Amino acid sequence: MRGLGRNAKYYISGNVGVLLLTWLLYAIGNSITMPYLSIYMKMLGANAIDIGITYSVAMTVQLLAIIPGGYLTDTIGRRRSIVIGTWIVTATSFLMVIPPNWQALMIIYALNSAAAYYQPALLALILDSLPPSRYASGILITSVIPQIPWLILPPLGGSLINKYGLLGIRIAYLVSAVVSLIVALIRQYTIKETLNSTKSSVSFKEVLRSYYLLRSITDLPKDLLRIYVMTLMLFIALMPMNTLLPIYVVYRLKLNTVYWGYLVSLSYAAYIMINVLLAFYVDKLRNKLVLWGITAIVMGSILGLLDRLVSVIVYLVLLQVGSQLVMTALQSRVGDLVSVDRRGHGIGLMIIFQLLGQAIGGYLSGTLYRLTTASLFLMPLTLAIIILTLNLAPGRSRNK
Repeated sequence: MRGLGRNAKYYISGNVGVLLLTWLLYAIGNSITMPYLSIYMKMLGANAIDIGITYSVAMTVQLLAIIPGGYLTDTIGRRRSIVIGTWIVTATSFLMVIPPNWQALMIIYALNSAAAYYQPALLALILDSLPPSRYASGILITSVIPQIPWLILPPLGGSLINKYGLLGIRIAYLVSAVVSLIVALIRQYTIKETLNSTKSSVSFKEVLRSYYLLRSITDLPKDLLRIYVMTLMLFIALMPMNTLLPIYVVYRLKLNTVYWGYLVSLSYAAYIMINVLLAFYVDKLRNKLVLWGITAIVMGSILGLLDRLVSVIVYLVLLQVGSQLVMTALQSRVGDLVSVDRRGHGIGLMIIFQLLGQAIGGYLSGTLYRLTTASLFLMPLTLAIIILTLNLAPGRSRNK
């Protein structure tokens, strides 16, 4: 623990400290709006199909935007990619306050999702700003600490809606937009570029060519491709928990929705506490993180099959902790394997596999759940074993 304390400067200063602070601020706005986006759409006249279409459109647009986002990260640089993208997010956040109908909200939400094209630049900036020996703890800390506002603030958004209706949710989005403005200003004046050679501008033709670079997937080193496949499978495995667990608990286990909300908050608190404690050791134990994470997922999935409320809560916590450990290990490996001038492309591909996993997992979750509710636990159990098998496969190389 003393080691992490002595090296706190890596996480609370410089670029990493800026991202940690701004992610914390973003979480304030997101925690009072994101849980109620579907309700916002419904208030503006959307039905269940319309809501599903809106989320699908946003995910598709984000996937398409990530591809040139990785290219821009390696050409115009991390800082400019992040700053420009953050200002676009801010502009669309203010537009989220005023849509007259759900169709307008869908368009604005899609633009907001597209503005997240700079996600590869965020992780690239963290990896560039940390020594390799601090990759794991840096990724873990910057992933977990910004979740703290989610423990206490979501009820505020619900209270605004209960008291003021549609006006209440617009107020929540206005607060979120103001927070985004503060984030944009902080990033504008504090983030430092870490890429030595950058272009002052790129043409639209060059941006379009970035889609052609996707063909490089077939030429990737086996160990890097294996990381991407493991990422894909992990996000497929998590979708039953992310989409259907509330339905299982409320309608099968007959738990009141209010109590379920309390239990989710408690599980989130446990998730944060466990990961903060693990942050003291992850750098020294990086090679074991996938094994630990998969073990947690397997144990949680087996306990979930007991069909008891307590076992389901343990399942929720273990899958959250386990998946975070696995992703920390995989992202750290990408930092090791991909050279600085190619990190945007490498991280962009990783995010693409994440989004594909979410899309595939969402479909499989619903289809298999109709056949048996046990799929909620069997799906992550099976995929976790496959991920572990891939992780044990030999071979390491470096992508220059």
